[in-house]
Amino acid sequence: MTSSYQLLIIILPIITTPYISRVLSPEGIGLYSYTYTITQYFVLFATLGTVTYGSREIAYYQSNKQKRSEIFWGITFLSWATGAISLLIFYIFIFLMANIVFYFFGKAF
Repeated sequence: MTSSYQLLIIILPIITTPYISRVLSPEGIGLYSYTYTITQYFVLFATLGTVTYGSREIAYYQSNKQKRSEIFWGITFLSWATGAISLLIFYIFIFLMANIVFYFFGKAF
């Protein structure tokens, strides 16, 4: 299953890239790349390495179910909080950049 998924990840862009390039044009692809990059900075802040930290801490307390549960919910709350803060800052950033708000939200605005 994993091998077929990895193969699909390699083959799918080879098939779809020419079509997307023709439909979006160079300006559209550049605009997509720009908005995607900005969005990824906020996603990076939202995750804050919680996956690595969570894996390490849960592995450390794997035999103590109570402590492991406390750590899990603590890390989950931290992830939700940083995600909410990142989303709030993202919306503020987008609305301050009034000239590109359309590209982030599409036809909604």
